[in-house]
Amino acid sequence: MSKKLLILGAGADRTTGIEFPMANTLLPAITQYLEGDGKAVDAALRDALPGLRFKFIRLINHAIDNLTNREIGELKSVMSRVQIVVDSISDDESIVKKQGMLIIRLFNKLVGVATESQIDDITFNLIKDVFPENANEIDSHDSIVDIHKLPLSETFKSIFKTTLKQSLTTNSNEVANALGMDMLDVEKLLIDKFLGFYNNKSSEIKNYIYISWCLWAFLVHRQNKVLEAYNTSSLPFYGNIPVGIKAITLNYTSFLEKTLGRDNCVYFHGGLAEYVSMDTRNLIPIENIEGCDPAQLISSEISSNIDVSDDNTENQKHVIPALVPPLRLKPILSHKYIDLWHRASEWVQNADKVVVVGYSFNAADEHFNDIMRVNNGKKFDIVGPAVHDSAFIVRIEKVLHVPSGNWTNCNIQNLPAKKAGNVRLIKANADEVNLENLFAD
Repeated sequence: MSKKLLILGAGADRTTGIEFPMANTLLPAITQYLEGDGKAVDAALRDALPGLRFKFIRLINHAIDNLTNREIGELKSVMSRVQIVVDSISDDESIVKKQGMLIIRLFNKLVGVATESQIDDITFNLIKDVFPENANEIDSHDSIVDIHKLPLSETFKSIFKTTLKQSLTTNSNEVANALGMDMLDVEKLLIDKFLGFYNNKSSEIKNYIYISWCLWAFLVHRQNKVLEAYNTSSLPFYGNIPVGIKAITLNYTSFLEKTLGRDNCVYFHGGLAEYVSMDTRNLIPIENIEGCDPAQLISSEISSNIDVSDDNTENQKHVIPALVPPLRLKPILSHKYIDLWHRASEWVQNADKVVVVGYSFNAADEHFNDIMRVNNGKKFDIVGPAVHDSAFIVRIEKVLHVPSGNWTNCNIQNLPAKKAGNVRLIKANADEVNLENLFAD
């Protein structure tokens, strides 16, 4: 077994020439696809799912209505993302910059209402002094006003609706994209709708089937565009992966398999070339995924395996793409995933050199992070444009147990890097590093 292991995250598919959107920018790309090349996909899925009412544009209303249910920390995170965009616009008279400033002011007011209504320590102590007999019944974390029950004004909703709609169009701006990146996340949407399979809610199951196949169709469409432009050896980034290694990918695309062969790869989150029958949990291969016409496959094969005519979900038939939703606690779409994840764990444990490219160690992938926590002195090279950010270093401390204060600055392949013990953080895009040399170090 190879002692060299490559691990790929979304950053690998962001390489110039491939340029897949990140998870939090997928939804606008899917929406635009369904209005253009993917119109037949939308029509085929709606034929297969009679009574389906879901439309991506309706997510905007849901996202806005849900704002008052979000934690203060989440709201501040959105503000921070928009503020970074505003700060990057040098023209103070720019309408886009002013739009960002307006969004931030409105968010600040919402956060202010939530913060000021909380019962602080002084108020809580006064309540206990005045009403000591009721002290045990008082919730110190309560608020004077329950912001979760407050309606947002039409002015507030109108501004946010207009901005979020802009993020779903081809002429969107940076502020709209930054706002949509957080509020219109297709992975969060999949997590939400997948619960329908657990609580037997037919409408949510239909929504999940529709959304997941739209995502699958978009990814297949984009993958085909890349494969039309490059042969295997010339594939950006993937064409430079050295032979004789094993690799685990958290992406769905088939680029890695084309380069290394199926036996040398683990597709941890599933892939585009299979779908799952939810009643038997069998994985069914899709023939000739390269060059596949998504709408034709859905019309000729997928729709015949879907039957949602009975109100009782137990009497329905469902097939979904073999794309594992990004839940911290992974649902087992098929028993084969148990073997797959075990193999991935073994590969990580047995490797003596691990090169990680484009993986963020995000908490949403805690299942995979748990596998990575088996360090045992093995060497890690971690490549990505944000690996020196403080938030990333905190995540590395949690997963690989490297104290944040232990890093020293250095250069690797003339790229800025940090080193602590057996772990190196190389600040670079996927195609800027020589993988063969990294594995040789």
